[in-house]
Amino acid sequence: MKSFFGKKRKSSKSESDGDSISDAAVGDVFTVTDLSIEYEDSYFIIEKLNRYKSDWGEWYEILGVDGDKRLWVYWSGPRGVNVSVMMEERPLGLTSLGIDEETLLRLDEAQSIDSYIEVEGDAYYYNNSAEAFLYEDNTGKGRGFYVWDFASEDGNTMLSIDKWEGVPFQGHFVESVPPESVSLYKR
Repeated sequence: MKSFFGKKRKSSKSESDGDSISDAAVGDVFTVTDLSIEYEDSYFIIEKLNRYKSDWGEWYEILGVDGDKRLWVYWSGPRGVNVSVMMEERPLGLTSLGIDEETLLRLDEAQSIDSYIEVEGDAYYYNNSAEAFLYEDNTGKGRGFYVWDFASEDGNTMLSIDKWEGVPFQGHFVESVPPESVSLYKR
């Protein structure tokens, strides 16, 4: 199957002049190892590439599709140093997360990394909150929204809660993965 894509497999954190996740483009293919047995043999074709920007940084996301499997991969930092994956696409509301809008507003005002929320008995520590902008297909003026980011105690799971105008609050869990677990195949 690897030879089908015409280029040698290169990890996202290659020390050589190889392709990294930050080189991804629509139409390229990627794989993710050490995530879930369900995704081990999947080759995801990139259908979407978006960029985000806020006062605390810039990050990217790609949507990969392999048949009926959909996987979002996020990265930030030079050459994709921080990489995470979202398997569940359906967002969770604040009630499902066991928090309310007032809690988010309080955390935003406090801006304290000592603050945390509990979701199903697990603590998620406040990382940051800010207005951010989505540049769909990595172009255009950007559409604004507000985002709160939290991390589990071990740092392996992130919870991101966003609020778009006219849309209810929505939360998404993402799993941190080592950059070398994502391999990119250029088209």
